[in-house]
Amino acid sequence: MLRPILIALALLAAPAAPALAQEAQPTFCTARINNRDVVMGYDKAEARLSEHYSRREQLAARMGGEACPSYVVLRSLTPELSDDERGPFCLREDEDGDSVMGYDLGPRDAYGRCEEPSGLCRRVNRTREASVAIAGAAARRSFNGVETAAGTKSGAVILSGTAGTITSALGSIGGAAAAVASAPAVLAGAAVSVVAVGGAVYACSGD
Repeated sequence: MLRPILIALALLAAPAAPALAQEAQPTFCTARINNRDVVMGYDKAEARLSEHYSRREQLAARMGGEACPSYVVLRSLTPELSDDERGPFCLREDEDGDSVMGYDLGPRDAYGRCEEPSGLCRRVNRTREASVAIAGAAARRSFNGVETAAGTKSGAVILSGTAGTITSALGSIGGAAAAVASAPAVLAGAAVSVVAVGGAVYACSGD
């Protein structure tokens, strides 16, 4: 009886085995969003950065400076999307370049900012039903006065036109897609783009 007890005590007294893989510690940074400083954390050694972000953004991540790399900010604004799915979006800054206003549609520069800013995007529907309906309808037919684009890697389907033509197109689809037509972001501007991606729907309207 004594031997098993001694073995158990020895095991308890032994130092813990080193972890097989040390958990990565986050790098903290600060982003200026809507004129407020926001502290964020990210992994500066993330392996998949090269698949989605420029070398300058990768370098910023490795250096871990005080200012957040723009891809970290874009992730924080669209947490429901993967890096592939947020491919159509870019960061929209104010005129002075001092603060991020939100995200827009269009190509990014080397720092993730919009090369040709035109407006702001807002998520207007989280239901996969609406996103799938819009993507499916766009694949089957065209809509009067509406330009349709598809992002192969992101999986996004984008409908662009005037508020009137977009509202008419969404209404003709029916169901959950028709409900998107009444969203304030869809009716807000003369030029509107509706983006179906990642099981959600976004409306991007011009200034």
